[in-house]
Amino acid sequence: MWRILLLFVLATSSVVQCDHHLCPSGYSRGQYLDASTQKYLLCWKVDWSDRSITFSAKVATTGWIGLGFSPTGFMPNSDVIIGWVKDSQGYLKDRFATARSQPQIDDIQNVRLLSFSEADGMTTLEFKRDLEACEPKDRSIEEGTTRVIFSYNHNDPTSETALDKHTFAQRISVNLLSGTGNVEPAPLEMDHETFDVLNHNVSVPAQLTTYWCTPYKLPRLQNEAHIIRFEPVVQANHEELVHHIIIYTCLDVVVPYLDMSWDCDNPPDSVPDSVQGCRDTSVIAGWAVGGSGITFPSQVGLPLSGQTGAQYVMMETHYNNEQRKKDYIDSSGMRLYYTPTKRRYDSSMLVFGHTVNSSLLLPPGKDEIITETVCPAACTQVGLPSTGVNVFGTILHSHTVGKGIWIEHSRGGVQLPNIDSNYNYDFNFQDFVLLRNEVKILPGDVVQVFCDYDTSARTQVTIGEEGTLDEMCLAFLLVYPRPQLFSCLSQIGVSVLRSYINQATLKGYYSDLVNNSAYEKTQRRQFEQSVRNMDWSNDDAYTLWEKEFWSSKKRDYFCNDQMRKNLLGAPEEVGNSTSLPEITQPLTDARTPKPCTTVTTESPTSSSLDLISNLFLVAVLPLMAKGIGN
Repeated sequence: MWRILLLFVLATSSVVQCDHHLCPSGYSRGQYLDASTQKYLLCWKVDWSDRSITFSAKVATTGWIGLGFSPTGFMPNSDVIIGWVKDSQGYLKDRFATARSQPQIDDIQNVRLLSFSEADGMTTLEFKRDLEACEPKDRSIEEGTTRVIFSYNHNDPTSETALDKHTFAQRISVNLLSGTGNVEPAPLEMDHETFDVLNHNVSVPAQLTTYWCTPYKLPRLQNEAHIIRFEPVVQANHEELVHHIIIYTCLDVVVPYLDMSWDCDNPPDSVPDSVQGCRDTSVIAGWAVGGSGITFPSQVGLPLSGQTGAQYVMMETHYNNEQRKKDYIDSSGMRLYYTPTKRRYDSSMLVFGHTVNSSLLLPPGKDEIITETVCPAACTQVGLPSTGVNVFGTILHSHTVGKGIWIEHSRGGVQLPNIDSNYNYDFNFQDFVLLRNEVKILPGDVVQVFCDYDTSARTQVTIGEEGTLDEMCLAFLLVYPRPQLFSCLSQIGVSVLRSYINQATLKGYYSDLVNNSAYEKTQRRQFEQSVRNMDWSNDDAYTLWEKEFWSSKKRDYFCNDQMRKNLLGAPEEVGNSTSLPEITQPLTDARTPKPCTTVTTESPTSSSLDLISNLFLVAVLPLMAKGIGN
């Protein structure tokens, strides 16, 4: 099987900051949306019982402030909330932006102002809304990524329909309902210690993409310990250079090379394949731009040292040198926290999804292409312990044309709730998600990863590969107890692919494909180039692709253990064959919204209004207006 890549390759962003300690009491999550200036603090809390979310926005202005939820990160078609405080009165309106212009007030108001204040040059608004969209001009807040736009102006509006243009505006992607900040981190043991795995003054090549390999010896402890947290250590001013860091377990074959580091794709002749092969083994830590560190649950840790724990590692750093600068000297890496007080369970990472190769074949010009992968019952039956594994965290990954990823789970034909879902995937923002409720995967269960792509802006085919402009479809699950299984990846069957290529070649869609044996490992670069040069100008090319290839239910899959050995005894490059599962009891669509509660109440008149005051406003005053109160 081709090398498994944990390529969390992202566009420029910054490490997520969790600033909920600055939030009012009761708020579970908060961060400065403008990390560099720290003038817009947004805090939020979710009430799952009535499926609502409450925000507290504290902004360094005495004018209006805005918060919006966008499908693209830009103003058009955004659900926008704008409010301000003037003459001791709070104002807040639910609006909709049709263009890059003043958002218009919605006919139906689905947001409620709870409190407000203005003091010391700061405006604070607290407001609440439903998670689900209540009318066409609202946007639902779903699990996964939410693209947030935020803005403010230093002047109060003269009226609700006369707002000056924003003084400041930005956009950011945030996990409002998931993400590491929504689960209270487990406290670290008092005896915990840290160590850094860092690059050593790497002279970064003046090229767009470089993967840099650095072997490392971990602290050698007398007894096995547990890694309980990891976080990035990115060199100052290199936030746009360092795109991901992955730490793989390694054997003592790296010992002679511990004083070296090299370009992973062009290693020195002295570095043997056995050392390069460390990048095919299990992972103990990973980070990507846009993400943050992660703290493990209190009963779980990654083994370190001792008889079974990691002793040597290979750190892979992806540099994205867009400016091709020649003077980058980098010493970024990861910081790992560990405790000698061994926890109850050993943790591990499971990888599901599509093999990283050109059998992932996405034609250009399509606004929706959904790929379906499968890890069948035969693999989980042999790869998981009899009691199964508990999933407590995930990270989902595709590249720049990916727009949605979700993990489906079934047992005996009965579909269970998704393990994780992100229907608004953003390549610029990926983070570990700690699940609110752990998910049990049992031996014999089926796990499927679905990826949704939009290639409408492309004119050439997109294939599965490691480049940023290529694609992937991968899901990484943090689980315990540690199973034999490490990865279960699948692809449309090679026999189906070869038949399709033969037909496409006969019709002239492939102009330079010599023969279908080019798909074999030794000639795959030739095959990939042929695929990239395929002629899609004829509509029949799409029809053939869909009918003879993409609609196939046949899959080849690779069920591998922590050391890349196939658990079912199949050759590494061949794998096993299966078909997509038959779901006899499908799950009701989890995205179906609940009935919404329309908010029609007036705003509070001071920040001290409590529940009784609100009830008075919405219940007693209308009665008095009718004369009932006399």
